[in-house]
Amino acid sequence: MNHPGSEPSATSVSSLPRISRRHALIGLAALLAQAGFWSNPLSAAMQAPASAPAPGLAPATMLFYTLSQTITGHRDLSAATAARIEQAMRSNVPGFADHLPRLGALLVTGQEAKALLAAATAADAGLRELALAIVAAWYTGTVAGNAAQGTKSIVVAYAEALMYRTVADGQVVPTYCNYGPLWWLKAPPAVRVSAPVAPKPVPAPATTGTPETKGKQAK
Repeated sequence: MNHPGSEPSATSVSSLPRISRRHALIGLAALLAQAGFWSNPLSAAMQAPASAPAPGLAPATMLFYTLSQTITGHRDLSAATAARIEQAMRSNVPGFADHLPRLGALLVTGQEAKALLAAATAADAGLRELALAIVAAWYTGTVAGNAAQGTKSIVVAYAEALMYRTVADGQVVPTYCNYGPLWWLKAPPAVRVSAPVAPKPVPAPATTGTPETKGKQAK
């Protein structure tokens, strides 16, 4: 057991869940991006209102949902997507069940993402890695796997991936669908009968009659 102010032992550090360097960088980049964006006073009016969590969420899922809102800086996350990400992380992130309540204990009302990350870093390296893994999962829509542990990456969301919000004002979510991702889920357009189209008049030929033969023209 580590006392406050003491360095974690080699045994405890080796047992901590590890995420790939790529996903750690994604998590850090996402945190820096959202911190810089929301620090702009002009962006205050653009913040979406907090969405009401879906009823019937398990306490652990509700904790993960609240953590996700804080660490990503987005209050309008989907509770259903949060439940799927949590389930995927339980299977792909070693020690997730033990670290989740410890990370949740660091939550403070009105806390910003960078403050939660700083508290997690000061408390335990494993909590910092879990916080970054949560950010990476929300921004990429994927929970990374680990080949050494026999787990594969799990794609949880595509159009909901937060990385697409950054450029949503100038670029749609990349897709081969003509009308955007999941366009078939929307109601089809109303059936209407178009008015009959009058045929266009055919212009008269440039010449009329039968052209004379070359012999007659020469005479």
